[in-house]
Amino acid sequence: MIFLYILLGIFLILGLISIIPVGVDARYRTKLYCVAKIGFLRFRIVPQKRKKKKPKSPEAKPKREKPKKEKNDGVSIKKLFEQNGVSGIINIIKKIGSLAVGALKDVFSHVIIRELMVDITVSGENAADTALNFGYACTAVYPAVSAISQVCICKDFKVMVTPDFTEGAKSKAVCRFSGDIRIFWLIKAAVVHGFKALQLMLKLKKAKAPQENSPDENNIQNGHKSVTDDK
Repeated sequence: MIFLYILLGIFLILGLISIIPVGVDARYRTKLYCVAKIGFLRFRIVPQKRKKKKPKSPEAKPKREKPKKEKNDGVSIKKLFEQNGVSGIINIIKKIGSLAVGALKDVFSHVIIRELMVDITVSGENAADTALNFGYACTAVYPAVSAISQVCICKDFKVMVTPDFTEGAKSKAVCRFSGDIRIFWLIKAAVVHGFKALQLMLKLKKAKAPQENSPDENNIQNGHKSVTDDK
């Protein structure tokens, strides 16, 4: 009975952890400011706090760097190419790409964007240059925000791109972003797509290049063929 209570307690703790939201708050005006959120905790990412350098003691000796050993991953591109050919390599790349796209879709479909605000003012050296820059900005910003709003759950987003034809004006941008996702969805995506990635890696590691016959084996085979031909 005690073991059952412990097990239920573990599942309860994991369940509470899984509903904790993790996210990012970012804003940009003249400098980028970004904060990572885990529940009620906040950790500043940008700008980073400067660490005070400790003075080096004169007695400290420099450590010798050990030579790095070459790792053998067990997956050889040459072997894969010899066994599967170009079409096989393309098929493997397609599988990896579809796996990555599926993982990203699975994660981003559960991302909740609390606020997305983009306010860009475009200017140039003259009126024609400003008009061109305004067109480039519109073709870049609006499709990107539209794609994000279709994939993620957007609560509030505002996008404005305006031209400034005033002489001597400079382009400027103000952006704000706040979004989060539950840890449960991250764990689910890691387990499901991690298992698929492991299966793919095991298939790649099993791939071996066809073994070439030794010279003695080739001589024996050639001699066998000549005897059969004489008969």
